[in-house]
Amino acid sequence: ARARFPTRPFAMGGGQFSPRSMRRVLASYRSDQCRSWLVVAALLGSLGGSRLPLPRGLNSAFAGSNSPVAASRVAPDRSSAQPLRLTGRAAPFQRLRHVAPLGFFSWPSDRGSLKQKLLQEIASAGRDASGDAAAPILEAFEALEATNPCSSPLESPMLKGEWELLWTSSESILGKSRPWLFRPKDDAPILQFLDPVAGYARNLEYTPLGNNMVEAEIAPLDAEKRAQFVSRLDDFLMFKYGAKESAGGTYMPDGNDLGKTTVGVRFKYFTLFGWLRIPAPEAATGILQVTYLDDDLRLSRGDRGNIFVLQKRSADKVA
Repeated sequence: ARARFPTRPFAMGGGQFSPRSMRRVLASYRSDQCRSWLVVAALLGSLGGSRLPLPRGLNSAFAGSNSPVAASRVAPDRSSAQPLRLTGRAAPFQRLRHVAPLGFFSWPSDRGSLKQKLLQEIASAGRDASGDAAAPILEAFEALEATNPCSSPLESPMLKGEWELLWTSSESILGKSRPWLFRPKDDAPILQFLDPVAGYARNLEYTPLGNNMVEAEIAPLDAEKRAQFVSRLDDFLMFKYGAKESAGGTYMPDGNDLGKTTVGVRFKYFTLFGWLRIPAPEAATGILQVTYLDDDLRLSRGDRGNIFVLQKRSADKVA
């Protein structure tokens, strides 16, 4: 269904706009961000006046110009955002100062910049960054996490696939304290394959002695079963050798939507060096929550308090 524009003229940034001129702006200005904002502005204008922040880069395009087509060709102003004014009937949104409180608006441009910031911090610090070097990553992680566009990641087809670990706070996964021959190679990826429908997960790392793999069963978790899946295995087959980590249950996700975001993990097999397959002990369990998911990036938290940043490599298992 197409959105209807207001049937009466309205003002924007000092210029007078009619429904026809609005359509001319949409046709002449190529910015997706501009079009999105104008559609929202038009819809709100049909309800009543409202004061909204003009997106960065659109100031010159609208401020002080009565010709929408001419204004659309003005070079974008990179200065700070200026307010956008919609006039009309008495405005029910008159006190609105920014879009965030509306809740149902999530601007891709803002999320995109936060995502780029996180990736830049990781690229600068490295996969094994910790301590002070990891502080900017943690800050960027939490900022992007707050913009999660997927409220039910376990039900989303985006979750299935091969994910490469970009950064984690987990010492055991990075294997920093293991002997060199048992440690993941710095120039090789650490991979995780997830298939929530099949209830299957696999972690894969490449070491000088061969590939190590961990296979597990996963299932949506509810509050009553959380205690059954708290991480209890503190050391096993060199995987946690020398790692200093918090106890299982340090972080316990909760809420009514737990079954949409969180899985209980029961490890089944550990394979060493590509050929030695060993059944996992009963204590090999864990909890993993997906706190952000889009088509190529995932943020997760484990019950030991570790956090994970992963980038999608493929929708299918690659190794």
